[in-house]
Amino acid sequence: MPPDTERSHLALAGKRVVLLLQGGGALGAYQVGAYTALAQACRAAGNAVSWVGGISIGALNAAVIAGPQGRDAAAELEHLWSEILSPPFPPFDWTAAWANIPERLRAGWLAPLAPKYTDWTWTAFNPAGQQNFFGSRVLDPLHNPWFLQWGGPLEADQLAFYDTAPLRKTLDVHVDWASINRGGGMRLSLGATRVRDGEVVFFNTFESQNPLWYRRDASVEQVLASSALPPAFPPIWVDGELYCDGGVSTNTPIEALAEELTAGTAADTIVFLVDLWDRKGSIPRSLDDLYWRQKSIAYGSRKDAAVSVVDTHQLEVEAKRIPPTRLDVCQVMLEWPHGDARQFAFADADFSQTAHAQLCELGRDDMRSAIAQPHRVPGVGGAFAALYRYGTHAKHCETDRAYAQVRERKQRRRSAYETAAEPTR
Repeated sequence: MPPDTERSHLALAGKRVVLLLQGGGALGAYQVGAYTALAQACRAAGNAVSWVGGISIGALNAAVIAGPQGRDAAAELEHLWSEILSPPFPPFDWTAAWANIPERLRAGWLAPLAPKYTDWTWTAFNPAGQQNFFGSRVLDPLHNPWFLQWGGPLEADQLAFYDTAPLRKTLDVHVDWASINRGGGMRLSLGATRVRDGEVVFFNTFESQNPLWYRRDASVEQVLASSALPPAFPPIWVDGELYCDGGVSTNTPIEALAEELTAGTAADTIVFLVDLWDRKGSIPRSLDDLYWRQKSIAYGSRKDAAVSVVDTHQLEVEAKRIPPTRLDVCQVMLEWPHGDARQFAFADADFSQTAHAQLCELGRDDMRSAIAQPHRVPGVGGAFAALYRYGTHAKHCETDRAYAQVRERKQRRRSAYETAAEPTR
């Protein structure tokens, strides 16, 4: 039976638990903390995540979760991230020094000049590359694409300022591809953008509802393709097709995987959508703010994506097209505290150890709170489907009301059509 529409917590016991991860570079550390908390909650409920999907950095995290070399996926994630994080440059804790500056100065004109840019600049423009993550072609005229292009057309693997050969080796150390492909374990979906037509494609380790996405064994090439953000990283060939970062086409897995969530299951499902970007935000007051808003709008989830999945499930149950199962979608959204200096235009490139630790802690706290105190979005779903949101839900109230009004109008038109279609006696 479907549970009550209002509840004090999200029940995990006996349900199919799905975890979908957005792309967002260094912000993916938030997902590490969120998964750790979700895995703990699942164990307490005698359950486990049964399907994980991701795009870009979310694909990297998803691959480790689905097939960790060690038994503990959360621990394996931490091991991998500890290897790809950048050392501070120079070796000094800028975050601690910044915290000692009076708050009125940190929140004022000094904010855009915060020392955070020192660590980020070294990370983003490291001329020597980053150990276990990427190699650099920036200072190499024989491999820098700016120079190479003057000699003629370039091959796909030449179209980038960095190469991902180190990441390939790192992933092979931490991901057990054979265990993923053996079957019977956790489902894995990795999203990438097909370069020739811009379409998002998911590499699934199971038979998909989409006939164009045939089942494929998971591979390191798929993860590299999903995270090949141009022009930093080169596009990757997979099965004769060229792919780049999935976030270039769509950064929200639930949009493309909607059919998989609403068909072919006899179990209640709960989906945790861990978003690293929020499309809603305040009016920019600096170039730093403006660039962050541009990224957030481009990479953030469109609210109608999750709404559509939830409403579709409810309608299909009502129409008796699928079994009367329940679908809950919980959107966990990264948001720094208001005025926090850690949020800046290039936070998605800040692979510093300090930022990683902060994001992991925030992800753990937010996931625990999302499970314990979910906020149900009004006007979406019904007795068999619901959308929950944790983080920034207050900013979305206006849009939520608009969706509720649209839903009411659709229901009135549907009722009027059904009444008109009834045969007269």
